Amino acid sequence: MCRKQVVLSFTKCAKLLFVISILFWSCEEKIEVSLKSVGPQMVVEGFITNSENPIVVKLSRSQDFFDQSSFFPVEKASVQISSRLDADQLANEGAGYYVSSKVSGVPGRTYTLKIESGSETYGATAQLPGPIAIDTVYFRYGSFQKDSLNAVVEFRDPPEGENYYRIKLYHNRKYAVNDYFLLTDAFMNGTKMVVQIYYRYFAPGDTIGVELLNLERNTWRYFKGLSEVIQQGVNSQAPGNPPTNITGGALGIFGAYSTSTWLGVVPFNLEKK
Repeated sequence: MCRKQVVLSFTKCAKLLFVISILFWSCEEKIEVSLKSVGPQMVVEGFITNSENPIVVKLSRSQDFFDQSSFFPVEKASVQISSRLDADQLANEGAGYYVSSKVSGVPGRTYTLKIESGSETYGATAQLPGPIAIDTVYFRYGSFQKDSLNAVVEFRDPPEGENYYRIKLYHNRKYAVNDYFLLTDAFMNGTKMVVQIYYRYFAPGDTIGVELLNLERNTWRYFKGLSEVIQQGVNSQAPGNPPTNITGGALGIFGAYSTSTWLGVVPFNLEKK
């Protein structure tokens, strides 16, 4: 019995020493990563919306991984937007911004973007979905900060087709540009959507603005990819670009979304639940 115990202990020790030696060996292993220099690419950012604001397309050139010091707008390009019923040659406003004075966003209509820059041609299409009305907004005490309030947004998802949403919150007229509250109706098609926005806190008397965006699918994918890049940070082991719908080898998005809004003030007489 005594010998068996000694042999068993020695076996366990041998295994432990082997594991420790593997750990020390793996910690000392050197891994070299070869980062190849890549030339600049066209970057497109433009959206068709149902708002009265003019349609703006921003053009720039991407930077090499090793050169993050400058912004490179595309100053000389031909930018056109057209649909079945209208078309416009966008005006060059400088600094890479091209503005339409004729085309307006109409829900259900499909829009085509065409860009010519030197010998390069890029394009994309996007269909503008219809706006979804916000039914109500109310407040609940937060799960993580008991004395603060979370906004709860309710709206009715239409039963037909797939829908992709983004919710934007304005706290005392200020908006966090890196907030991406994204959701879909994949498992709740045609039902009442009840969305509590965590990690954004309000107090009685605060003003609140809620914007509900009904996104075209490629636009949702772009925002989702952008959100993931922001969450990972620039020190991510595998940084990448958000998905694009631009043809011709460009980055970015030519997207479409409709919005509905809700404005209010956080009540003082909220009962604590």
